[in-house]
Amino acid sequence: MELKSINLRNLLLFVFAISWIGVLPQLLIAHGFKIPSFFGALEILMTLGPILGAIIFIYKAQGKAGLKSFFGRLFRFKARVFVVFIAIFLPIILSYLSAFLGLRLSNTPWPETFTSSNIISNGLIVFLMYLIINTEELVWRGIVFDTFLEKHGFVKSCLLLIPIWWVFHVPLFLFPEGHQAGYGLIEFTCIVIGQTFILGWIYSRTRRSLLYVHLHHQLINGFGQAFPIFPVFILGNRYPIWVLCGLLLITSGLLILSMRRSKPD
Repeated sequence: MELKSINLRNLLLFVFAISWIGVLPQLLIAHGFKIPSFFGALEILMTLGPILGAIIFIYKAQGKAGLKSFFGRLFRFKARVFVVFIAIFLPIILSYLSAFLGLRLSNTPWPETFTSSNIISNGLIVFLMYLIINTEELVWRGIVFDTFLEKHGFVKSCLLLIPIWWVFHVPLFLFPEGHQAGYGLIEFTCIVIGQTFILGWIYSRTRRSLLYVHLHHQLINGFGQAFPIFPVFILGNRYPIWVLCGLLLITSGLLILSMRRSKPD
Protein backbone atom coordinates (compact mmCIF):
# COMPACT_ATOMS: atom_id res chain seq x y z
CA MET A 1 0.00 0.00 0.00
CA GLU A 2 1.36 3.39 -0.99
CA LEU A 3 1.18 5.98 1.78
CA LYS A 4 2.36 8.96 -0.27
CA SER A 5 -1.19 10.24 -0.73
CA ILE A 6 -1.62 10.73 3.03
CA ASN A 7 -1.07 14.30 4.25
CA LEU A 8 1.56 13.60 6.89
CA ARG A 9 1.55 17.06 8.45
CA ASN A 10 -2.22 17.11 8.95
CA LEU A 11 -2.14 13.55 10.29
CA LEU A 12 0.46 14.48 12.91
CA LEU A 13 -1.45 17.61 13.93
CA PHE A 14 -4.62 15.55 14.34
CA VAL A 15 -2.95 12.79 16.35
CA PHE A 16 -1.15 15.27 18.60
CA ALA A 17 -4.31 17.29 19.22
CA ILE A 18 -6.52 14.30 20.03
CA SER A 19 -3.95 12.60 22.27
CA TRP A 20 -3.02 15.81 24.10
CA ILE A 21 -6.69 16.52 24.79
CA GLY A 22 -6.75 13.11 26.46
CA VAL A 23 -3.91 14.11 28.81
CA LEU A 24 -5.51 17.45 29.68
CA PRO A 25 -8.00 16.27 32.36
CA GLN A 26 -5.29 14.57 34.46
CA LEU A 27 -2.96 17.51 33.95
CA LEU A 28 -5.52 20.09 35.10
CA ILE A 29 -6.46 18.03 38.17
CA ALA A 30 -2.78 17.57 39.08
CA HIS A 31 -2.32 21.35 39.00
CA GLY A 32 -5.31 21.91 41.28
CA PHE A 33 -7.97 22.86 38.76
CA LYS A 34 -11.52 21.63 39.19
CA ILE A 35 -13.03 20.17 36.04
CA PRO A 36 -16.52 18.88 35.20
CA SER A 37 -16.87 15.14 35.79
CA PHE A 38 -17.74 14.48 32.14
CA PHE A 39 -14.44 16.10 31.11
CA GLY A 40 -12.60 13.18 32.68
CA ALA A 41 -14.04 10.86 30.03
CA LEU A 42 -11.71 12.50 27.50
CA GLU A 43 -8.78 10.56 29.00
CA ILE A 44 -9.50 7.68 26.63
CA LEU A 45 -8.40 9.90 23.74
CA MET A 46 -4.83 9.86 25.05
CA THR A 47 -4.26 6.36 23.65
CA LEU A 48 -6.81 6.40 20.83
CA GLY A 49 -5.41 9.43 18.98
CA PRO A 50 -3.10 7.35 16.74
CA ILE A 51 -5.70 4.79 15.64
CA LEU A 52 -8.31 7.48 15.00
CA GLY A 53 -5.80 9.40 12.90
CA ALA A 54 -4.81 6.28 10.96
CA ILE A 55 -8.43 5.33 10.20
CA ILE A 56 -9.54 8.82 9.17
CA PHE A 57 -6.56 9.75 7.01
CA ILE A 58 -6.13 6.36 5.32
CA TYR A 59 -9.84 6.16 4.56
CA LYS A 60 -9.81 9.70 3.20
CA ALA A 61 -6.86 8.94 0.93
CA GLN A 62 -7.53 5.33 -0.09
CA GLY A 63 -10.97 4.27 1.13
CA LYS A 64 -11.92 0.86 2.49
CA ALA A 65 -9.30 -0.92 0.40
CA GLY A 66 -6.58 1.18 2.01
CA LEU A 67 -7.84 0.42 5.50
CA LYS A 68 -8.03 -3.30 4.75
CA SER A 69 -4.49 -3.33 3.41
CA PHE A 70 -3.13 -1.28 6.32
CA PHE A 71 -4.74 -3.23 9.16
CA GLY A 72 -3.93 -6.47 7.40
CA ARG A 73 -0.31 -5.80 8.37
CA LEU A 74 -1.29 -6.43 11.99
CA PHE A 75 -1.62 -10.09 10.99
CA ARG A 76 1.65 -10.38 9.09
CA PHE A 77 3.32 -13.16 11.07
CA LYS A 78 6.17 -14.28 8.81
CA ALA A 79 9.57 -13.33 10.22
CA ARG A 80 12.92 -14.92 10.95
CA VAL A 81 13.47 -16.51 14.35
CA PHE A 82 16.10 -13.96 15.39
CA VAL A 83 13.79 -11.07 14.54
CA VAL A 84 10.94 -12.65 16.53
CA PHE A 85 13.36 -13.08 19.44
CA ILE A 86 14.31 -9.39 19.34
CA ALA A 87 10.66 -8.36 19.06
CA ILE A 88 9.20 -10.54 21.81
CA PHE A 89 11.90 -11.70 24.22
CA LEU A 90 14.34 -8.78 24.18
CA PRO A 91 11.98 -6.43 26.13
CA ILE A 92 11.74 -8.95 28.98
CA ILE A 93 15.48 -9.68 28.99
CA LEU A 94 16.43 -5.98 28.96
CA SER A 95 13.93 -5.23 31.72
CA TYR A 96 15.40 -7.96 33.94
CA LEU A 97 19.00 -6.94 33.26
CA SER A 98 18.21 -3.27 33.93
CA ALA A 99 16.64 -4.06 37.28
CA PHE A 100 19.31 -6.59 38.31
CA LEU A 101 22.35 -4.54 37.28
CA GLY A 102 20.87 -1.22 38.40
CA LEU A 103 20.12 -2.48 41.88
CA ARG A 104 23.54 -4.14 42.12
CA LEU A 105 25.34 -0.95 41.07
CA SER A 106 23.42 1.06 43.65
CA ASN A 107 24.00 -1.56 46.38
CA THR A 108 20.25 -1.89 46.77
CA PRO A 109 18.62 -5.22 47.69
CA TRP A 110 15.95 -6.61 45.40
CA PRO A 111 12.58 -5.26 46.68
CA GLU A 112 10.61 -7.98 48.43
CA THR A 113 7.37 -7.01 46.69
CA PHE A 114 8.88 -7.74 43.27
CA THR A 115 8.55 -11.52 43.43
CA SER A 116 8.71 -13.68 40.31
CA SER A 117 4.97 -14.33 40.38
CA ASN A 118 4.17 -10.63 40.83
CA ILE A 119 6.49 -9.63 38.01
CA ILE A 120 4.99 -12.16 35.60
CA SER A 121 1.37 -11.43 36.49
CA ASN A 122 1.78 -7.63 36.57
CA GLY A 123 3.85 -7.64 33.40
CA LEU A 124 1.27 -9.67 31.49
CA ILE A 125 -1.65 -7.60 32.80
CA VAL A 126 -0.07 -4.28 31.83
CA PHE A 127 1.10 -5.74 28.52
CA LEU A 128 -2.38 -6.97 27.61
CA MET A 129 -3.94 -3.68 28.66
CA TYR A 130 -1.58 -1.68 26.47
CA LEU A 131 -1.92 -4.21 23.65
CA ILE A 132 -5.56 -3.17 23.40
CA ILE A 133 -5.51 0.55 24.17
CA ASN A 134 -2.07 1.76 23.03
CA THR A 135 -2.23 2.32 19.27
CA GLU A 136 0.93 4.40 18.77
CA GLU A 137 2.70 1.99 16.43
CA LEU A 138 -0.04 2.26 13.82
CA VAL A 139 1.04 5.85 13.20
CA TRP A 140 4.70 6.04 14.23
CA ARG A 141 5.98 2.97 12.42
CA GLY A 142 2.98 2.13 10.21
CA ILE A 143 2.63 5.53 8.56
CA VAL A 144 5.25 8.12 9.58
CA PHE A 145 8.35 5.91 9.56
CA ASP A 146 7.05 4.04 6.53
CA THR A 147 6.68 7.31 4.63
CA PHE A 148 10.15 8.49 5.63
CA LEU A 149 11.62 5.14 4.63
CA GLU A 150 10.27 5.56 1.09
CA LYS A 151 12.32 8.77 0.70
CA HIS A 152 15.31 8.32 3.01
CA GLY A 153 17.56 5.60 4.34
CA PHE A 154 16.96 3.72 7.58
CA VAL A 155 19.12 5.89 9.85
CA LYS A 156 17.83 9.22 8.52
CA SER A 157 14.22 8.00 8.79
CA CYS A 158 14.80 7.12 12.44
CA LEU A 159 16.46 10.47 13.11
CA LEU A 160 13.47 12.27 11.58
CA LEU A 161 11.01 10.29 13.69
CA ILE A 162 12.82 10.73 17.03
CA PRO A 163 11.83 14.40 17.66
CA ILE A 164 8.23 13.73 16.54
CA TRP A 165 7.81 10.80 18.92
CA TRP A 166 9.58 12.74 21.68
CA VAL A 167 7.36 15.84 21.40
CA PHE A 168 4.25 13.64 21.37
CA HIS A 169 5.01 12.61 24.98
CA VAL A 170 5.97 16.04 26.32
CA PRO A 171 2.60 16.61 28.13
CA LEU A 172 3.42 13.63 30.37
CA PHE A 173 6.30 15.67 31.82
CA LEU A 174 4.16 18.72 32.61
CA PHE A 175 2.77 17.26 35.83
CA PRO A 176 3.88 19.07 39.03
CA GLU A 177 6.41 16.34 39.87
CA GLY A 178 7.29 15.46 36.30
CA HIS A 179 6.63 12.11 34.64
CA GLN A 180 4.55 9.81 36.84
CA ALA A 181 7.13 7.03 36.49
CA GLY A 182 9.73 9.23 38.18
CA TYR A 183 12.31 9.62 35.41
CA GLY A 184 13.30 12.82 33.62
CA LEU A 185 13.64 14.12 30.08
CA ILE A 186 17.24 12.93 29.73
CA GLU A 187 16.30 9.32 30.45
CA PHE A 188 13.23 9.59 28.26
CA THR A 189 15.27 10.99 25.38
CA CYS A 190 17.65 8.02 25.59
CA ILE A 191 14.68 5.63 25.62
CA VAL A 192 13.11 7.28 22.57
CA ILE A 193 16.38 7.22 20.63
CA GLY A 194 17.06 3.57 21.43
CA GLN A 195 13.52 2.38 20.84
CA THR A 196 13.15 4.31 17.59
CA PHE A 197 16.06 2.42 16.06
CA ILE A 198 15.06 -0.94 17.59
CA LEU A 199 11.43 -0.67 16.48
CA GLY A 200 12.51 0.63 13.08
CA TRP A 201 14.81 -2.39 12.70
CA ILE A 202 12.00 -4.78 13.63
CA TYR A 203 9.63 -3.05 11.20
CA SER A 204 12.15 -3.22 8.36
CA ARG A 205 13.03 -6.85 9.03
CA THR A 206 9.43 -8.06 9.11
CA ARG A 207 8.37 -6.62 5.74
CA ARG A 208 6.49 -3.73 7.34
CA SER A 209 4.54 -5.91 9.75
CA LEU A 210 2.67 -3.92 12.40
CA LEU A 211 2.31 -6.99 14.61
CA TYR A 212 5.86 -7.28 15.90
CA VAL A 213 6.49 -3.57 16.54
CA HIS A 214 3.18 -3.41 18.43
CA LEU A 215 4.07 -6.48 20.54
CA HIS A 216 7.57 -5.17 21.27
CA HIS A 217 6.35 -1.71 22.28
CA GLN A 218 3.73 -3.05 24.67
CA LEU A 219 6.06 -5.67 26.16
CA ILE A 220 8.49 -2.87 27.02
CA ASN A 221 5.61 -0.94 28.57
CA GLY A 222 4.37 -3.97 30.49
CA PHE A 223 7.56 -5.49 31.87
CA GLY A 224 9.27 -2.13 32.22
CA GLN A 225 6.67 -1.45 34.89
CA ALA A 226 6.64 -4.98 36.31
CA PHE A 227 10.37 -5.07 37.14
CA PRO A 228 11.89 -2.65 39.69
CA ILE A 229 13.11 -0.11 37.13
CA PHE A 230 11.04 3.06 37.37
CA PRO A 231 12.26 5.39 40.16
CA VAL A 232 8.73 5.90 41.48
CA PHE A 233 8.57 2.22 42.47
CA ILE A 234 12.01 2.00 44.11
CA LEU A 235 12.27 5.08 46.32
CA GLY A 236 13.70 7.31 43.62
CA ASN A 237 16.60 5.02 42.69
CA ARG A 238 17.61 5.95 39.12
CA TYR A 239 20.30 3.33 38.53
CA PRO A 240 17.95 0.76 36.93
CA ILE A 241 16.46 3.29 34.49
CA TRP A 242 19.97 4.49 33.61
CA VAL A 243 21.02 0.91 32.90
CA LEU A 244 17.92 0.45 30.74
CA CYS A 245 18.85 3.58 28.76
CA GLY A 246 22.36 2.27 28.21
CA LEU A 247 21.19 -1.19 27.14
CA LEU A 248 18.66 0.25 24.69
CA LEU A 249 21.29 2.50 23.10
CA ILE A 250 23.83 -0.34 22.87
CA THR A 251 21.22 -2.66 21.35
CA SER A 252 20.17 -0.06 18.80
CA GLY A 253 23.80 0.50 17.83
CA LEU A 254 24.36 -3.23 17.31
CA LEU A 255 21.23 -3.54 15.18
CA ILE A 256 22.31 -0.61 13.01
CA LEU A 257 25.66 -2.30 12.46
CA SER A 258 23.92 -5.55 11.58
CA MET A 259 21.88 -3.77 8.91
CA ARG A 260 25.00 -2.46 7.24
CA ARG A 261 26.42 -5.96 7.02
CA SER A 262 23.37 -7.63 5.51
CA LYS A 263 20.47 -6.84 3.22
CA PRO A 264 16.94 -6.37 4.63
CA ASP A 265 14.60 -9.37 4.45
